[in-house]
Formats: sequence, C-alpha cells, structure tokens
Amino acid sequence: MKPLSKILSAISLSLVIGAAQASSNNAASTCDDPVASVMRIMNCIQSENALCAASGYASGFTKLHNRIDTETNKPGYFFWLGAFMFIDFELDFDHVAQVSDNQVSMRYVETVTFNDGETFKQHEHALVTVNSSCRMTLWDQYGDNKEQQDVDDKASTLFPF
Repeated sequence: MKPLSKILSAISLSLVIGAAQASSNNAASTCDDPVASVMRIMNCIQSENALCAASGYASGFTKLHNRIDTETNKPGYFFWLGAFMFIDFELDFDHVAQVSDNQVSMRYVETVTFNDGETFKQHEHALVTVNSSCRMTLWDQYGDNKEQQDVDDKASTLFPF
C-alpha cells in the first residue's frame, strides 16, 4: 500500500502544481487595467499624438461597425499622423466600464471635425477587447449606419486611396 500511497501523493502534488501554473498563466494573459489602457489611447487620439495613439493597437487589430468588418488595419503612426492633419476627434464618454477580463464597454458621442470645418456627430457604443499587453485587439462598435456613412463619405473625398 505504501507505493500506491506515494504514487497518489505524487499525482496529487503534480495536479496542485499544474493548477497553480494554469492560474499563473491565466493571470499573465489579462491586462491589469483595461479601462485605463483604452482611455489612455482615447486621450492620445483627442490630443492628436500619433505615436501615442499607434502604440495602443495590437497586430491583427479588427474594427467592426454593427458586426461588419471595416477592414481597418492596425492604425499605425502614419495612419494617425495623416488623420490628424485633416480631422479632429472629440470623444464625450457617458459610460466606461470593465465588463469582463480584457474587455471594456464604452458609450460616447464622437464629434468628427474636418479641416474645412464640416462637423459630424456619431452616437456609438463600443465593446473594446485588449490583450495581455493592454493593446486593443478588437473594437466592436454599434451605432447609426447613416452617421458612420456620412463620416466615411467625407473621409473618402480626402483619402481616396
């Protein structure tokens, strides 16, 4: 019986160690403060800091509008630099909360002002997912399709490529 007891003890010990490692790995896969991380990037965008804004996106980033992929590749430094030359973004948040590990719910009005003075308002709700490095991997926004199309149409006159 003693050998069986030792075997069972060794199995129990390995299960405890495995569970501890799994718990440690799970903790390492979460962002410490997703709300602060996402809001930092929103502040970068509002202050027109291209390098700061670009730092908040993970490779493979996806943006959805009403479940449709907008085919926005990872917005990098040159994306934001070009955007800030022609567009000002103002974000008025009325709700920001962490809703699960690595996910933030945000409700806001986005005021988009183009360099010719034309201004558009978009009423949106976004579920934003971040990775363990606190970089955004998914921006899943819901909003009025006409408001979005108006901004897209105006932007396409400035950026036809």
